[in-house]
Amino acid sequence: MKGSTILDTNRLETLMSYDVMDTHPEAIYDEITSLAASICNTPTSLISLVDDKRQFFKSHFGLDINGTPLEDSFCKHVITDDIDILVVEDTHKDKRFRNYNLVKNDPNVGFYAGASLTAENGQRLGTICVLDYEPKQLNDAQINGLQTLAKQVVQLFELRKSKKVEEDQKLDLEQKGKLLDNIVNATGIGIWERNLIDDSITLNEQALNIYGLNKANLSEFKTDTWFNLIHKDDLEEVKKKMLACLSYPSNDCTVQYRMLQKGGEYKWIQDQGKVLQWSNDKKPQLMYGTVQDITDKKNYTAELQRVKNNQEAMINSTKDLMWCVDLEFRLITANTAYHQLVKKIQGKPFEEGELVFSDHVSMEVTTKWKGYYNRALTSGAFSVKQKIQDPQKFWTTYGLTSFDLLYNKEGDKIGITCFSKDITSEVLSQQVLISAKEEMQKIMDTSLDIICTLDEEGYFLSVNKACKQIWGYFPKDIIGTKYLELVYKEDIKSTEDSAESVLSGQKVVNFENRYIHKNRTIVPMLWSSFWDEKDRVYYCIARDNTEKKKAELLLKNSERRFKTLVQESSDIISILDLEANFTYVSPSSFKILGATPEDYVGTNAFDYIHPNDIARVKEKFNYILQNESVEIDSFRFRDINGEWKWFENVITNQLTEPSINGLVVTTRDITAKKKAEQQLENSERRYKTLVQEGSDMICIVDEKAIFSYASPTSTKILEITPEEFVGSNAFDYVHPDDYDTVYNEFLKVLNIPQVNIKPFRFKHGAGHWVWLETAITNKLDEPTIKGIVVNSKDVTTKVQHLNAIEEQNAQLKKIAWTQSHIVRAPVARLMGLINLLTDDKGKLNVEEKEQVLSFILTSANEIDHIIKDIVENTINVIDIEENK
Repeated sequence: MKGSTILDTNRLETLMSYDVMDTHPEAIYDEITSLAASICNTPTSLISLVDDKRQFFKSHFGLDINGTPLEDSFCKHVITDDIDILVVEDTHKDKRFRNYNLVKNDPNVGFYAGASLTAENGQRLGTICVLDYEPKQLNDAQINGLQTLAKQVVQLFELRKSKKVEEDQKLDLEQKGKLLDNIVNATGIGIWERNLIDDSITLNEQALNIYGLNKANLSEFKTDTWFNLIHKDDLEEVKKKMLACLSYPSNDCTVQYRMLQKGGEYKWIQDQGKVLQWSNDKKPQLMYGTVQDITDKKNYTAELQRVKNNQEAMINSTKDLMWCVDLEFRLITANTAYHQLVKKIQGKPFEEGELVFSDHVSMEVTTKWKGYYNRALTSGAFSVKQKIQDPQKFWTTYGLTSFDLLYNKEGDKIGITCFSKDITSEVLSQQVLISAKEEMQKIMDTSLDIICTLDEEGYFLSVNKACKQIWGYFPKDIIGTKYLELVYKEDIKSTEDSAESVLSGQKVVNFENRYIHKNRTIVPMLWSSFWDEKDRVYYCIARDNTEKKKAELLLKNSERRFKTLVQESSDIISILDLEANFTYVSPSSFKILGATPEDYVGTNAFDYIHPNDIARVKEKFNYILQNESVEIDSFRFRDINGEWKWFENVITNQLTEPSINGLVVTTRDITAKKKAEQQLENSERRYKTLVQEGSDMICIVDEKAIFSYASPTSTKILEITPEEFVGSNAFDYVHPDDYDTVYNEFLKVLNIPQVNIKPFRFKHGAGHWVWLETAITNKLDEPTIKGIVVNSKDVTTKVQHLNAIEEQNAQLKKIAWTQSHIVRAPVARLMGLINLLTDDKGKLNVEEKEQVLSFILTSANEIDHIIKDIVENTINVIDIEENK
């Protein structure tokens, strides 16, 4: 469109792709401008390139400047008017140019003619132009010559870009090669290549180290030598695998074996290889593969198996039950004692993978065990004590079963581990002990303090009636309950530590913790307890500590208020006299300024204030005699290290208060706030630079690819504003031929953090298609984004150039193949004639020899013509491709 193409994004990107703006003068371009001036008979000629702000002269013959502002550009009109040639015979009469500085002032341009420099994609880059200082006319031959030179300039630009791309690709390949070498070296994997024709082998440095060889004796390392170094127990397997690999066709061959080293020890090696080259009769010629030292891995596996066998022996030797189930309550594994019990109940043990519920037990029992498993999955580790009665045998047994969660090595929950032991003898002995002490219970019940006993696992064995008054529970409600179930959750750790101390033989007196009353209130308790090693019982006395705690809390709160308000405040509280001398400073001065109160008392406050702030602070300070309170805005105050901190002050007049007799100053450190404001400003500046003014387009879409945000660069890249994108679907802009590929790649990012999408076509705001290269990142779980971040770059020029190169290579290969067959016939005829002369041995007479030589000359001339045709056809193909 006229008047708008100067700022066209595609045009500017095309211009920048040649990397020619602001480059140094080059002789080849200077020769072209010199030729243009000669053809048009003008004193000046320029190669002018126009961007969005100015025109740059790549070559300037007869004019000693490198460019001009856009407003003084003749050449821009070739672009805005979308024309191939612009001729202004008299600039002083043309209203477009008569007010130009170059026309009105030195050098007083009177004539201009410019031919468009048009890129392969149709974008106009600038012109090659000629200037004169008097009005002038050009004939058709001169105009045609100027346009021909314009095409040559564009061809030079294309050649420049192709060379740069080739250099970039070469550098990229070199970097990738170095990266591959580094990766191979880092993995410690050796690489080998075996020539089966001459039975030779080539090894990289890692392979030499693994085999225990050096380059000097590598030529002697034949297949038989290799076999002689392999452990005799492994040799047969190695030969079997190698024979299979050498039979056509073959797949990868992997084998592990022990190989003798120089020191006499054996090293475990893993070899993997494949035949890469076969002869015409299907005989193997070349193998390629890798080798690894797996000695440590083998030793670790053997040790791991030994430890596993020992563990299984220990687990299966116990009479206690051990088993674990998965998240669906199917058996993972169990010890022998568990299988024996299950077999006794239902006639056969559970198999791994079966549900651990039997039809031979009641539904009530099954429901109870399901409850235990679900509790473990919800709450984690716990233990239950069970009472089991057998009506047929008239006896009762007791068991203690512990449950805990089972995790895999990644930390994921995969099941439940269970351990059950028979504690009948322990329970019965404890019951006998309790029976012997029943008489003491009556005495205990008269106490206002709680008197109780607990077993080793922390279950209440006995408790007096005071528990009803203090905790709200009757004794029967508590006996058999684990004491930790009543302890306030924040005190559980300290209570367990105290119990461990008592169990180790210490007598604990006045231990404080909190219990939860039946009505869910918290009761402070004061405990004294000791452990009876003989009876295996805790003896405890506990007192309600509520009143004492209330008194302590009142005192503590009073002290805390003082300490918080003055001593530990984040502000500095100080008292000044009327001359601003310190008479008191709070201890917080050390925390904020690094100086003690004693360092400041007797000194003047203004000695520490920044010189640039003193006048303003003094002016505010002088208002205090006429006001009860004065606020002083932010100013700088020097700390003990000589660094400046930012403060805010409030001064209160307490001169009439006898206990103070001064000015109370509350000082707040706002240094962090000042720094945060600066950091926020820097952060906003970086964001604008990186996102709003970048060369890439950054967008945010949801799981359905609906745009919720697009960066302002969308307008520059696609001529589509962010507002047009928001609410639309990204796939509405994707080319139909690329839709499935892009959609499948998009689905991947819902399950993985990031996906790179290869170049695809995307609809431009002007209606044509551009190629985009895109990276998408899953940020659905990021609260500040809650979407998928899409980063896109326009690679249209790159894709088009690569396609052109591929098409040209295909044409050249086709020509080479065709012409090579044409060459073969005269070459074969020529070789036959030469052989005839060679094998003659006097059989041919002179006339026959002259005729053979004539045929040889004819064949040689034919070959020469064919070669010329090949060169001409190749040049034509290249010219055709360059002029597309």
